[in-house]
Amino acid sequence: MNSFLVIPVLAQARFRPEFIWENRDVFLGGVRLTVFIAIVAFALATVFGLGVALLRMSKNRIVAPIMAAYINIFRAIPLLVFVVFVYYGIAIQFDIRISAIQAGILVLTLQYSAWLGEIFRGGIQAVSDGQTQAALSVGMSRPQTFFRVVLPQAIRIVIPPTGNMFIGMIKDSSLVFIIGVPELFRVSSVMANRTFRYFEVYLGAVIFYLILTTAAYFGVKYLEKRFALVDVLTTRVRSPFARRRGIRLRMIQEAVASERESKSSGTATAM
Repeated sequence: MNSFLVIPVLAQARFRPEFIWENRDVFLGGVRLTVFIAIVAFALATVFGLGVALLRMSKNRIVAPIMAAYINIFRAIPLLVFVVFVYYGIAIQFDIRISAIQAGILVLTLQYSAWLGEIFRGGIQAVSDGQTQAALSVGMSRPQTFFRVVLPQAIRIVIPPTGNMFIGMIKDSSLVFIIGVPELFRVSSVMANRTFRYFEVYLGAVIFYLILTTAAYFGVKYLEKRFALVDVLTTRVRSPFARRRGIRLRMIQEAVASERESKSSGTATAM
């Protein structure tokens, strides 16, 4: 048998779980870049997605169809194809100087802004129109109505699907390996090809991805509980923000009750 073929087979003959720990610095280097790409791209996608949602709901006959086309186009392109097209196609054709990391963040931002735009649009439209009419009737401007009445309620609605999109962003960030970004999957592939410890290396990658997505999952669950509708007057709450709201509401209740008592006592005296 050819000796060059024996080496990889022997390297895989015995499972060495300590190999993952011994090369933790390599994995952590990829994890840091994966987290950086996911957070930056998702933050940009959130901002762009909100803009897309607002423009998509515009009554302008030109703007709304353009945003609808934007959403349909960027959601339809396979992400891996999109990454290669931007970095090797558009950048080379038009002589655009862009790093692999910048290209990856740009692609993730564009595609996820389309998905988030539809999520945000659904959340905003789920808020009853009566809320808007009530705010306008008490003298609030439309920007005040949106940011102080509609948006807080829409945020509560879109937290679960938006959290799922962030978890998807963490996983999809692995696709930028194709353009040479040294994120978790890329550094794992290089190390596996160099050491022939394919099982241990990819097991380590799976473990780190599982840690990242599980942490994101529990973060989303915390936000869901944090922004959940709770009767702060009758329910025991842990959040200090909810406790403060409860205190303010009780003060308002006491003020209204005392005002009613004073009015009723004044009416009885007059009679």
